[in-house]
Amino acid sequence: VDEVVGIMQDNIQKVMDRGERLDTLQVKTEDLQQQSSNFKRGANRVRKQMWWKDMKLKIILGVI
Repeated sequence: VDEVVGIMQDNIQKVMDRGERLDTLQVKTEDLQQQSSNFKRGANRVRKQMWWKDMKLKIILGVI
């Protein structure tokens, strides 16, 4: 009976450790999602800036 109790305590500890790792993974996943959203916004902003820069050059060359 003592052996079974010991095994069950080990199993409970492993489940608790796994839960903590899952919580950590969830936090990291949320951070990564936020970073990817920020990156996407920044990339779109740069794309628009480059488009306008290219368009200005085409207009200037078209006028000349």
